[in-house]
Amino acid sequence: MEIKDEKFLSKILSIILNVSIIFGILLTIIMIYNTFINREIQNILINKSIVIILLVVGISNLFFIVFKLKGIIKTLINGDPFVRSNVDSFKMISLSSLLIAICYLINLLLNSNLKEFKFIYVDNMGIHTDMEAFIFLFAAAFIYILAKVFDKAVSFKEDNDLTI
Repeated sequence: MEIKDEKFLSKILSIILNVSIIFGILLTIIMIYNTFINREIQNILINKSIVIILLVVGISNLFFIVFKLKGIIKTLINGDPFVRSNVDSFKMISLSSLLIAICYLINLLLNSNLKEFKFIYVDNMGIHTDMEAFIFLFAAAFIYILAKVFDKAVSFKEDNDLTI
């Protein structure tokens, strides 16, 4: 793939991330309205405050991930993705994914009936899963491994840059 094609693809990804931020903000507003203003989520106040905390932590980490990805895309557009800042970004994205997984696990334990837990199921609305926590756990592990690979690549690049 030529450099122009790579930069074009990176710019497309950047646009997709910008659109994701806009849709994310809109969906967050709609979700807050539907969950807390339009109807009560539950009669138990303890669960309501826990749900609010979990939502704030989860949603803020999702936005954090998107902004970190935008930073990584910028280095790709500039033609130098193997930099320490990207290694740090991948590590932070991994940590954010882990925090989201923890939020899902807490919600699963506190606000659901474990007898009704389903690995995967299909209904009139489509295919669903109750495995979101594990999806984010695997993503966190994968991204952390990617951060380690990037760390090695950056080290090799820095060694090569010092070689004449």
